[in-house]
Amino acid sequence: LLLLILSLLPASFGIRNLGDYYPFNTTLKEGDYYLFWNFSKSDATIQFAVRVKTTGWIGFGISPNGQMPGSDVIIGWIGEDKSYFHDRFAFGRFQPLIDPKQDWYLTEAEEEDGYTQLEFNREFNTCDEERDRVILEDTSRIVYSWNDNKPTVTQDPDGSESYSINQHQEQGSTSLNLRGGLPTPPDIPSDAQTFTVNVEEVTIPSTDTTYYCKAIELDESIRNDEKYIVKFAPYLSSSSKPYVHHMLIYICDGLEESDLEAGGNCDNGAVSDRVTQCLASLLIAAWAVGGSDFIYPENVAFPIGGPNDKQYAVIQIHYNNPNEDSGVVDSSGITFTYIDSPREHDAGIMFFGHSVISLMAIPPNADNYTITAFCSSACTEEYLPTDGIHIFANMLHTHTIGIGLEFSVVQQTSCPSAPEFQTRDEQSQIIEKNLHYDFNFQQANHLNREIIVRPGDTMLLNCYYNNTVRTETTLGGESTQDEMCLSFPVYYPKIAMSQCTSQPTFENVSSFIDNYV
Repeated sequence: LLLLILSLLPASFGIRNLGDYYPFNTTLKEGDYYLFWNFSKSDATIQFAVRVKTTGWIGFGISPNGQMPGSDVIIGWIGEDKSYFHDRFAFGRFQPLIDPKQDWYLTEAEEEDGYTQLEFNREFNTCDEERDRVILEDTSRIVYSWNDNKPTVTQDPDGSESYSINQHQEQGSTSLNLRGGLPTPPDIPSDAQTFTVNVEEVTIPSTDTTYYCKAIELDESIRNDEKYIVKFAPYLSSSSKPYVHHMLIYICDGLEESDLEAGGNCDNGAVSDRVTQCLASLLIAAWAVGGSDFIYPENVAFPIGGPNDKQYAVIQIHYNNPNEDSGVVDSSGITFTYIDSPREHDAGIMFFGHSVISLMAIPPNADNYTITAFCSSACTEEYLPTDGIHIFANMLHTHTIGIGLEFSVVQQTSCPSAPEFQTRDEQSQIIEKNLHYDFNFQQANHLNREIIVRPGDTMLLNCYYNNTVRTETTLGGESTQDEMCLSFPVYYPKIAMSQCTSQPTFENVSSFIDNYV
């Protein structure tokens, strides 16, 4: 009966602008396939819309690994007098079978000027453990496809319908965090202004890894009066985008006029020590490959500027050029949107994790090796305010052999059981967990709820690695072929501690080297 109801949904003609109804969108194939979505935390549902340059059938779904087998998908199209839409499951590399339990629901089907739009929804967890995939708060592998020919529909003797569907003409996959944004992002005020911190026409060196630094003086209007950042977004060009691995923006004091003249390699003396020292100052934005815009909640903004604040910004860009291409010119950076009035809370961003040094080591042939970093209770006791900090967003970061990360806080409570002593209790709370990590998709995600870290708590970051493809030990370092174990929590209220990192003791490293290196 459900299949019949879905199939009988009338097709409408006159396509509406999906951007007016869905706050999140991405281009799956330029000019051909566009995805829009939104979700509801309270209803535990997600709404999708696809706009595809075809008048044939459209496929979309969630995959375990970016491949077709095991994917929970839909196939839909608009017929002569009605639309067709079915929840299906792909058992292999052949036409997905209609799921006996239909859990994806079509709400709109439109066709115009060679484009078809389908709008549909489902629950995060449909409780169909055999043929549906749960949409979690971590990275989802999206699969998509289409064919320009409409399927042939045949009426069977028993009154049911059969469908002859040609194989896809186009297909693809990508990674997205479908639940990492704000379901109702605040509007950007009409009087908001912007500034961009970027490099200028840098010829990317024809070496595997380059860390490039450029310093600028903040605009006079920002230096004179405090402003409040409500959004930041990557500023990328299509020709150099594949080479930009990540960007970090810091603000600091103490630079001189000569430091602003030209940028250069952060590590070989091309820029002054004053510029490199700025990289240990206040972090105001972090972006990595695959990431998109970050919007602050309506009650939070990041303060910047004013006569008593830092007057300079330094951008650090990691260029990843494994093929050692030459002649690539880049002007990438990050654009900040700001307002003049403060919000209820001042935000901060913390650099947290394992120190980026070769004391971090992952043995060869390890299929699930764990590196643990922590911000100790002694540090949080000293630097966190009495009421703690509220973490509301976070970005996780490893390199190519990272397969998952888990960021948590160990919370300690004191319970007086007698006047002369106290007992302590510990409990762990997950802040962000992503066991489907994709190096090519690193997005700052808003958490499902705020997590409070109080003085005396310990923050832990577990990073998981699969090093079976390598025959040598992988060390920590800046190259993409090295590894990192980092997290960038976004929180309020802003505190003085901008970084908290850890590393193993020398004795432990010596033992590891004796056994594995």
